[in-house]
Amino acid sequence: MADRAYEALKRDILRCRFRPGSLILDTALAEEYGMSRTPIREAINVLRREGLVVVIPRRGTLVKAIDFGELQDTYRMRALLEPEAAVLASHRATAEELESLEALSAASTNPDFDHQTRNEMNRILHVQIAELSRIPVLAQTVKTLHEEIERFLNYQGKQGQPYKATNHGKLVEVIKNGSEDEIRDTVSSGIERSRKHMLVGLMDGHQEKGKQAS
Repeated sequence: MADRAYEALKRDILRCRFRPGSLILDTALAEEYGMSRTPIREAINVLRREGLVVVIPRRGTLVKAIDFGELQDTYRMRALLEPEAAVLASHRATAEELESLEALSAASTNPDFDHQTRNEMNRILHVQIAELSRIPVLAQTVKTLHEEIERFLNYQGKQGQPYKATNHGKLVEVIKNGSEDEIRDTVSSGIERSRKHMLVGLMDGHQEKGKQAS
């Protein structure tokens, strides 16, 4: 039950059903998920260790706010780690494993999916590439980075700014058949494009807040 509570609550947080900064109550969650408060509390403790929720005395448990300075650092970390993870995947993955990336690539841009599902597939694809590097700590770090990015992209989507991934077909192809330099360049350009989308979204959000305040 604790695992079920963890998966459900984490999914709702990543999809911004529970928005950054919002209060979450174990009593309400227990009723919604159809279980007692004990597994909910266990799930909250795990998510607190993962950094997705914070417990503030006399206020309760809050979904971690999105810190845009930390988000910038998240993209810096991606730029450092993911190009090399993709190079290692190209050398260490089997042909069958590389072929399996095709389906994830297609799902991440599938117009029949809602933007939240596409963002989830985007995360799964990048994490899968990191896992194919055969370095568990690298894969876990990339997973953590992409969970925060997925949450931000879903938050932007709720503000009317859904992100559309465009280079995954090329990314998979270059991992399968490209040189190391081509792989690094393709991964790096995709990360930079995503970072610029983030900055545009932040500027638009600040401008909108300014209009509302005036």
